Amino acid sequence: MGSLKYRKFGYNLIVLLFILLIQLSSYSQELKRPFILVKASERNNVLEKIETQPWAQDIYNKLLKKTDSEVDLFYKNPESYLKQLPFNWDEAQKNQFPPFYKTDHVENGVHKNLDNATDEEWKPAELLIKNLQVALDCSMIYYVTQDEKYAYVASSILYSFVKSVQKAELSNWHSRGGWLFPYDGFREVRVIGYKLPLIYDFVYPYFQNGGKSLDIIKGDIVDFPFNEAQNVFRTYADITINYGHTGSNHSVLEAPSLVYNALAMDDKKEREKLLSYFLTENTENQDALNVMAKNYKNKGDIWPETSQYLNHSTAIIAKLMLVVNKYKPELKLAKTYPNVLYALPRLDYFVYPNNEIIRWGDGHRHGSSLYNAFEDAYALAEMDGLNDLKEKFGPLINRAIQVGKYKRKDMESIFWYDDEIIGEPESFELSRTDRVYHAGIVMQRNLSSTNNPKDGLMCFVGGAHMVHGHAEGMNIELYGEGQVLGVDNGRGKYAKDIHENYSRIFAAHNTVIVNGSSQGEGGWSNLGINTVEVVSMEPQVGTKGVSPYHSFSQTTFDDNGGEKAEATQERTLALIRTSPTTGYYVDVFRSKSKLPNQFHDYLYHNIGDTLEFENSNMAFESTPEKYSQNANAKWDRGTYRNPGWHFFEEVKTSKPYNEAVKATFNVEQLQAAKIYMQMHIPGFENREYTQVKAPYTFEAPKPYDKLPTPTLVIRNKGAAWNNPFVVVYEPFNDKENATITSVSKLEQDGVYKGLKVISESPKGKLIQYIITQSKGQEFKNDALNIYFKGTLAVITLDGNEMLQNIYVGQGDKLVYKNKVINIGLGKKYYRTY
Repeated sequence: MGSLKYRKFGYNLIVLLFILLIQLSSYSQELKRPFILVKASERNNVLEKIETQPWAQDIYNKLLKKTDSEVDLFYKNPESYLKQLPFNWDEAQKNQFPPFYKTDHVENGVHKNLDNATDEEWKPAELLIKNLQVALDCSMIYYVTQDEKYAYVASSILYSFVKSVQKAELSNWHSRGGWLFPYDGFREVRVIGYKLPLIYDFVYPYFQNGGKSLDIIKGDIVDFPFNEAQNVFRTYADITINYGHTGSNHSVLEAPSLVYNALAMDDKKEREKLLSYFLTENTENQDALNVMAKNYKNKGDIWPETSQYLNHSTAIIAKLMLVVNKYKPELKLAKTYPNVLYALPRLDYFVYPNNEIIRWGDGHRHGSSLYNAFEDAYALAEMDGLNDLKEKFGPLINRAIQVGKYKRKDMESIFWYDDEIIGEPESFELSRTDRVYHAGIVMQRNLSSTNNPKDGLMCFVGGAHMVHGHAEGMNIELYGEGQVLGVDNGRGKYAKDIHENYSRIFAAHNTVIVNGSSQGEGGWSNLGINTVEVVSMEPQVGTKGVSPYHSFSQTTFDDNGGEKAEATQERTLALIRTSPTTGYYVDVFRSKSKLPNQFHDYLYHNIGDTLEFENSNMAFESTPEKYSQNANAKWDRGTYRNPGWHFFEEVKTSKPYNEAVKATFNVEQLQAAKIYMQMHIPGFENREYTQVKAPYTFEAPKPYDKLPTPTLVIRNKGAAWNNPFVVVYEPFNDKENATITSVSKLEQDGVYKGLKVISESPKGKLIQYIITQSKGQEFKNDALNIYFKGTLAVITLDGNEMLQNIYVGQGDKLVYKNKVINIGLGKKYYRTY
């Protein structure tokens, strides 16, 4: 027994030692550079892809051709080539590298970040970025070919940078200071800082084999200064850890520099410590992954900013998760933070039928999901054994390839992705409604059975505070005839007058301004507003909807920025289709203030050439001073010329006008067709109408991206609650013409309750009673034999007044003649007759 015991002990010891040897061998192999983007041990696999896979051959050959042209230039005169770097020779000390010219931007004698830097101010940075990219390209080609001529070029550029950058002092401006960009380190780490460690990682084997670099000061080939390089990497990591601010995409955008510079550290303990600032260690100036991931609490949650930032931020996080997971597979980051990856496709759902993006805050009109990030997610899912994620992204990747939206195009694709992605391409279905929760947005979509984007209808209402958000109130956009017609202004360059004093405050949006004083307050850039809240909507997100023709949302908003608005608002927005090619929107906006002498202004911007009124008796007169009160008010960091309507030009105002109004926005310079947006506005007392030319709309279709935006402002003196702003919008083109022939209001005891809309649709004459109330209210009209308790109902009759269908978006009970419909508390209903 004793001998057996010792034999077992010896056997177990041998097994344990064997396992330890394997682990040590594996760990040692992993630490052999390169290992940041791709391991040294993966080279044969990379070579095989290049030799056997056409897509990999194409990527590699293009990079090789591009790189060889620079390498040829280098070897013609290496010293001259390196001296094109932006050295400030006037400050050079004897026998030492000169410092680089710093990249700075000055406005009116004040140093600012580089958002609006001139070409001349940006030139030093441009030269550095170009040369560092050459070095990075050369270093990757060296990894593949093992040809030291590429490593010599890369190492010599890196050597020159390391020597020169250390001549600069690190600044600390607004907690955003840099090294070479003293007033914008945030940008420096994004365009320069992340490249250096990658170059080092790839050429490290060259140094191990005795490779040297060219020193243009000594005019000689010398050893690479490892300690100095480590100091440079350490400094760029430190800029991220101890500069900048948290709670925004800044932490994400700086994270690649942090991760790559951390992994470039040769001392394992220091490497792990710096890497911890990406994984778990949060500072006052940098959020770690465990905090970033909290933005993705539920599957489908997205980064809480505007469209281009939410998309880009999530893609960066996914990429870094893959890099760190490859370095340390036991972390299983995809398994720990799967919801980050599930967020990646969401931007593709926030689109109009013409594939333009709904716009909120600083978001762009054009863009799509970053499909290479889908592949990062797929690779992570394979590493961590997450079949659900693989099954999610495989079909999406293959579909993007199939329809031409995605093509692998960089070396990282060869390093990271397999040739075969499992999953049949799936059709991409957009839901009837959707929400961007952090932006307060509720979308409604009704795609046509014609499958023609011009016949699709779509709208949204929304508004909220976030980084890069706008103080926009309860804003809408409207789509029709293949274009976004009712538009948000968008944004141009940051920090400009039009951006800060128009684009991102109330007057640039389709909203209501209260007492001329609606504004943001507090929060990011002092643009804080409340979030638009949903009272009710139909269909709910992800559900089919009870009617193929109708949908609606009712939302609320508190306009309490500053002290002069103090308003409660409610907006009901309904989408009503009348045929596969026609339909309209009903907008009902209620607004009331706690303050005396209140007035409310309803704003609507529509791209186009002119706004024409059919009412000949409105007596418009020029009123150039009407919106100019704040044109010269104080403007500095966080203080704006609210509400921004001093940018309106050609201001013309009607006399007080109580009658119904019919007006049309003419959009006649598009290449495809002449299109129009017609407005029907029931008459109310205490109203006046103003037509203006607002600034041009960013990213509008040509030529409207350079032409003023026709805009209507309706002023209501007194509260606009019992008698709210009510507008029916119908888009049409010059071949189909408008279908709505009349719009009249339904009232009860002098209080607005709804509309009667008569239209000549392609399917024939329709008479529609549209009841729009606050939740729980009642409408009774004995003459029409209608009773309704609830928020929204549509009763549709044909030309012979025969009942066609009844839709209740939200309600308790509806009676129409002999039809009694007990729906239940706050339910929905639809039936055809």
